[in-house]
Amino acid sequence: MSRRYEIVYIFDSALEEEQINESLARFHELLKSADTPEPATDVNHWGKRTLAYPVAGKEVGYYVVVRLDTSPELLGEFERALKLDEGLLRHLLVLNEGEQPVAPRDADGDGGKGGDGGKSGDGGKGGDGSKGGNGSEDRTGGGDGKDTDRRDS
Repeated sequence: MSRRYEIVYIFDSALEEEQINESLARFHELLKSADTPEPATDVNHWGKRTLAYPVAGKEVGYYVVVRLDTSPELLGEFERALKLDEGLLRHLLVLNEGEQPVAPRDADGDGGKGGDGGKSGDGGKGGDGSKGGNGSEDRTGGGDGKDTDRRDS
């Protein structure tokens, strides 16, 4: 039985695009079966991107995102081959479950949140970043060492 997967490859940016395509063809060859003669259904070359942190001493990687249809039994050898390729810095393979369902909206359009008045878990603070309460009094120390009473408006 074939399942849908999505994989993100991050290759060494020093590789030429032709070398990357050869590696992809070699990897995808391992996923071919009678059910899926061509496992790669969608290949997107994102190109060179700066990495969030250095990986194997590299600051830049070449990203490729691929959607695959393949049998789960073939993934063991596939991932083994990925780990052995020195030009591949990182990869992430996930099960593609399709479009995520969207919660149905209520007639009043609040998305079923139960009328909480728009609170967003702000811990009692006002939406403008001020502290809770009525905001009528704030005691602060003055520059002369004396306490002053200041009223906010």
